[in-house]
This record gives sequence, structure tokens and C-alpha cells, in this order.
Amino acid sequence: MSDTGRDTGFRLLGRSLRARRRELVFLGFWSAVEALPAMASGLCMARAVDRGFLAGDLATGLWWLAGVLAAYAVGAVASRFTYPLLGAVIEPLRDDLLRAVVAGLVHGPEGVLPDGASTARVTQQVESVRRTVTALLNGLRRFVFTTAAAVFGLGALAGEVVWVTIPPVILSAALFGLLLPSLARRQRATLAAGERVSADAAAAFAGHRDIAAFGRAGQVTAEVGAAMAAERHAQQRMARALAARSVVTAIGGYLPLLSLIAATPWLLGRGLTVGLVIGAATYLTMHLDPAMKTLTDLVGGSGLQLSVTLGRLTETIRATPGSPPAATPAPATAEVRAERLTFAYDPNAEPVLRDLSFHVPDGSHLAVIGPSGIGKSTLAVLLAGLGAPGDGLVTVGGRPPVRDHVALLPQESYVFTGTVRDNLRYLNPEAADADLLDAVRAVGADFLLNGGLNGGLDDELDPGALSLGQRQLVALARAHASRARLVVLDEATCHLDPAAEARAERAFRGRPGTLVVIAHRAASALRADEILLLDGARAWFGRHETLVAASPLYAELVGAQASPAC
Repeated sequence: MSDTGRDTGFRLLGRSLRARRRELVFLGFWSAVEALPAMASGLCMARAVDRGFLAGDLATGLWWLAGVLAAYAVGAVASRFTYPLLGAVIEPLRDDLLRAVVAGLVHGPEGVLPDGASTARVTQQVESVRRTVTALLNGLRRFVFTTAAAVFGLGALAGEVVWVTIPPVILSAALFGLLLPSLARRQRATLAAGERVSADAAAAFAGHRDIAAFGRAGQVTAEVGAAMAAERHAQQRMARALAARSVVTAIGGYLPLLSLIAATPWLLGRGLTVGLVIGAATYLTMHLDPAMKTLTDLVGGSGLQLSVTLGRLTETIRATPGSPPAATPAPATAEVRAERLTFAYDPNAEPVLRDLSFHVPDGSHLAVIGPSGIGKSTLAVLLAGLGAPGDGLVTVGGRPPVRDHVALLPQESYVFTGTVRDNLRYLNPEAADADLLDAVRAVGADFLLNGGLNGGLDDELDPGALSLGQRQLVALARAHASRARLVVLDEATCHLDPAAEARAERAFRGRPGTLVVIAHRAASALRADEILLLDGARAWFGRHETLVAASPLYAELVGAQASPAC
């Protein structure tokens, strides 16, 4: 992880916080009010002992103790204002960060295939930043105001008390500063090891059919196991560093009180009273000790985690938040061509696709069929420009695929909470309502306009209330309304009945551009202009009649007329 990545992350964090100056000012004000008990408790305790209980005046002693309770009551009232203000600062920060990271993933370099670590950044790490910034901001404001109030109170009691108790605090801070670099290195190593496990495991799950087909299960299992062992070792090293941090924290938390106890005879000899010593002990045990522990826990825990996580996240932020990427001119045609295309998920692994060549003219319909795990979905990813071939080339309109002009629909259809219009415009924000309605009717998603919903593009969609088939219809309508010249359906209709599937494919044949269907039903292949059969040993390309005569596997697949569940 580079310093540039961390700097980018902290600049984004700074911009978000500066945009909420008003909330931060109010947060500071109420935090100062909240720290009133830290300033008043020791002074009130000293007065209660010296002027009340030791003087034999019980009422005066109780009156000063009531002052402590009143200070805590004021602090409790202030807390009711600080937490909503804290949320008003943090939640927009999470949205800003998530927007920037998603933009980086979506608009990153062409040909880069997002992996499991990228998914972890969007989910786990963005949420981790939200939690750590919340903990840091909440803890640091408490530390700053509580420590200032406690030191002020110690000085108000007697200057000698400050000279006795503060040196151990300074020593603890110095030792903690020396320990921070080691904590940072081990925190980064732990996070990197966790990402490696996430990436390896996600790749193994995603490619399990190809892994099994090419006999790489043992090697992949060993690689994932090695990554898990490295993560365990990194966590153990981090645990030892945290133990050292605990020792440093104890120095800053306990030594000031021990110093006060040891210096008590000297302090009393200089005219200090018993009440002043008790008041000083109150400041140390109730406020300064917890504040020091908060500081070391925050900076050594949440602070380091924030620095490392921001650095990892901002490695994916390739576009300035809020500024759209430069538009890529659309290709003149959607002609698809593959020449000696070869792809493997690992340099040492057997290629999933090898020396694959075919040509699909603009406006044609290609069906890709073959046994499970043979590489059909891998080909779909390459056609969409989400991965780069290891050898050979694949072009759309005479140049490498550009994501803006290719729509890839997988089995899992993404529908988000929002209006029907928002969902359908996701790939084409400028689409007119008439175009959206035409797309809905063309693919057969009529439930969006009547029946299942109350009707209209302004209706709210609840993804949890939709069936798997309805979700696929929403995704199909979205792709139909997009600007994509090449549409790739990777078993994107497997939850529809055969009639609905046929209607959706006819809809895409009727729009400009080229259609590629990863077919899971034989009837889907029969509707295509050309068919690509992948069988591992070689690829067959041609029309239905040609493949029936040339390939026993194709004859078997078509003859079975199976419709397996997906």
C-alpha cells in the first residue's frame, strides 16, 4: 500500500468533514459541556472533604457532593445532543466513501477483473471505515475535552500535583509513539492477509466448476490453506504488538496514581490538605486514567485500522468522486470477433479457453452452449470487457470491449430499493419514459406496470418482494433500455418459463446490436443464427444443422431438450 493511497483517503475524509463544519462546531460545544464533570468532580470532592467532612460539617460536605451529581446531570443532558451530531457527521462520510469506491470499481481500468478483495472493499472495509471514524471522532473528542478539564482541575488544586502526576503520562505517550510504527506494519500485514484469503476463497468458489473440470482442486485447496495460515501468523504477530501496547497503557494509567500516593507525605508537608490529595486522586482515577486508555486504544487500534483501510480502499478510487469518467465513443458496429482466444485463471493453471476463434456479424444472435464448467461464463466475462485474455484477442466493433457499450446479465439479477424508473435507467440515465415503457413491454415485464404493482414508473420496488423470475425481467428491461450495442445473457433467463424466455430473446433481436446468449435450454440455441459449442477438447461453431451432423455432443445436448435448474 502506497503513501499516496493513504493521502487520497485522508483527503477524501478531510473534504467530507470540512463540508460539515457547522455540525462539528456544535459537536465541540456540547462536548465541552459534557466534560463539565471531569472539571468539577475533583474540586468538589476536595471541598467536600476539607470544608465538610473533616471539619465536622456534614451538610456542607453533602452540598459539595451534590455539586458533583449536578455536574454529571448537565453532562448527561449534553450527551443527548452529541450523539445525533456525531451521526450527522459520520453517515454522510460513509456515503461519500462508498460512492468513491464504487466509482473506482466500476470505472477502473478496462480489462481488470474485480476480485473477491474488491467486493470486500465495498462491503467490509467501507463499513469498517464508518465504524472506526465513529470510534475515533467520539473517543478523541472525549479525550481532548476530558483531559483538558482534568488537567485544569489538577492545576486548580495545586501546581505541585501537576508536577507529580503528569511526567508518567508524558513517558507513556513517548513509549506509545515508539511502538506505533510496529503496530502500523502489523496492522497492514493482518489486513492484507485477510484480503488474500477473501480473494483466493472467492476465486475458488466462483471457478469451482472449472477447477473441478481441469483437476486443480488439490492445488487450489493448498493455496487457500496457505493464505489462511499466513493470515493466522499475521494475527498472532498483531496480538503480541497489542500486548505491548497494553503495557504502555498501564504506565500512563497507573503510574500517575502511584506517584501521587508516593508523594503524598511530601505534598502534605508543603501545606496541601487531605482533601486536595483525594481530589487529585479523583481526577486521576475517574478521568485521566480512562482518557489515556481511550487514547492508546483509539490511536493504536481504530486509528491504525483507519489508516490501513483507507489506504487499501483508495487503491480502487480511480475517478474523482462526483466527476463522471470520460465518455468512450460507441463503436460503429457490434461485430464480435475472437482470434485464438486463450484464458486461464492462474498462470500455472490449465486454460479454461484455448485457441478459441469465431466471428459474429453485427446484428446477429449467437448461442453458446456446452457442459457445466466448460468456460461459458468465462467467455461472457471476456466479451463484456471485465477480464483480459491471456493470449489472443476479442473485439467488439473492431476494438477491445468497452464496458459502457456492453451489457452483461448474469443469473443473479441486481434490483435495488427505489422506483421502477430508477432501476430501469441504471444503465442509461438519459432514457426517456417512453423508452422505458417500450423496454418493459418488449421483454414481458408487464407486472411493473400492472398487476403486481399499482402501476407507473414512480412505484417503489422492494427487491425482497420480487420473485427470482421478476428480478430477471427487471434486469432484462434495464438492459433493453440501455445504450449497449452488445448484450450478453449469461443464463439471465433461467428463472423464466420457456415462453417468457423466448419473448425476451425476441425483444433483444428486435433492437439494434448483437445478442450473445449463454443458453441453458436447447430451444434457446435453436433460435440463434449461429451456435458456439464448447466441449473442452475443441470448439464447434456453425448453424444447428451443421453441428448436429458434426458433433455427437451437440446432438446429445439438443436431443435431450433438458431445462436444468440454475
